[in-house]
Amino acid sequence: MAKAVKLANGKSWRTRTAAIEHFREMLKKYRPGQTIDDAADHDDLAALLHRYDGALPPGSPTKRGSGISHFSKQLNMGEGWTSLGFHVHRVDGTSDDFSIRHAVNDGKDEQ
Repeated sequence: MAKAVKLANGKSWRTRTAAIEHFREMLKKYRPGQTIDDAADHDDLAALLHRYDGALPPGSPTKRGSGISHFSKQLNMGEGWTSLGFHVHRVDGTSDDFSIRHAVNDGKDEQ
């Protein structure tokens, strides 16, 4: 049976695949380096990070950190690979990338 995904902002999808597709389509709307300036997109990403952080063991550092300033689309690079993804920019000036797939598949649903 397909597993539904529910976010803290009230958004939900009948399947994890549908939720991932929503965020992939959102990613396509922006250029690398661009700030996510649509309020609804920002709200969905903030709720996705809430889901992501809700599944972390107690005391673990969260992706939201000191609070969210904004999100952007960035190029991620590693040894032998590159990908485009979302980054969270925090109010303390730090930033980090996060995995849409991990947040959807491993995150904790809102009850």
